[in-house]
Amino acid sequence: MNHDNLLLRKHYLRPIYVSVFLSVFAELMLFLYFGVALNTGGNLLNKFLWSVVFCGLGMGSVFGIMIIIFVLDYLRGWFAVVMTTCIAIILFGVGCNILCFLLDKELNYFGGVDNPGLFLTTGWILSVIGGLVVGTLLFTDRGEEILSQLDI
Repeated sequence: MNHDNLLLRKHYLRPIYVSVFLSVFAELMLFLYFGVALNTGGNLLNKFLWSVVFCGLGMGSVFGIMIIIFVLDYLRGWFAVVMTTCIAIILFGVGCNILCFLLDKELNYFGGVDNPGLFLTTGWILSVIGGLVVGTLLFTDRGEEILSQLDI
């Protein structure tokens, strides 16, 4: 593969790598806090698979692909960061958060029934923070510098 193809490949894979990594990290923290520390009932393996594997890998991948489709080749700078954050809010803060809340009402793995305000608010706040972090890493000079230093 020639150098131009490698750069092009990296250009399109970077949003997926960054989104999946940060999504898995966030879901791991949520799993530890809500699934282990706050709500000790339920099967730990099922909780881990649901939160870290399915939500972390799955939604992180979807987020990365949505960034590629709607932002990557069209926007730069802070406008791209804002658009990435809007995608994160819609995808994670609304879609994923409400879906997980409704599923948790049935399974009670993460305490959504006992603490709905905490459960939903945490998801909304993390979607904003996550969107800002991903957008900043992907679409600002400093963020690109950091990713290049990490060879991502």
